[in-house]
Amino acid sequence: MRATVLGLLLSFTQFCIADWQLDSDRSAINFVSIKNNQIAEVHRFLELSGAVDNNGLAQVDIKLASVETNIPVRNDRMKSMLFEIDLFAVASATVKLDVQKLAGIDTGTSLNTDITLDLDLHGVKKPIDANVKITRVSANIWQVTSVQPVIINASTFNLDQGVEALQAIAGLGSIGAAVPVTFNLEFTKQ
Repeated sequence: MRATVLGLLLSFTQFCIADWQLDSDRSAINFVSIKNNQIAEVHRFLELSGAVDNNGLAQVDIKLASVETNIPVRNDRMKSMLFEIDLFAVASATVKLDVQKLAGIDTGTSLNTDITLDLDLHGVKKPIDANVKITRVSANIWQVTSVQPVIINASTFNLDQGVEALQAIAGLGSIGAAVPVTFNLEFTKQ
């Protein structure tokens, strides 16, 4: 019993001592656009950064200029017309995690939990609910994965005019204003 308590205290101490950094090479944020009510395409962001501090405050920053749609002209249009990267270069998501709860997760096991992210996008900061799976991969690696897509509504973040501009320039009948977003984030202890 004494060894178990000591082991729990050591794992909690290890979790709290060092900051955890996002491994951008092993992390991904994807979103789906739907055009003309029937064509869905998956896009992603190539440049992510972030960390979890020893108090459980997690932040992930998305460089919006790194949007990748696999069509260069569409990338450029999204950067300038939708995201307006000259004014809003980065989107950020922050959340306060319960470090005591996380410290109790054994290596190789997961915890499904609901969180509320504060999303700062296009000059608007709003809470977004998400169901996530947090996995302790090893003593030094944690993964946070969306269990369900998070739906981002363009009008909530003043992106609706950008969506309309993209629709007009591409000659489309519609572009969906509700965008499903998924993520798989990996953090390593520094």
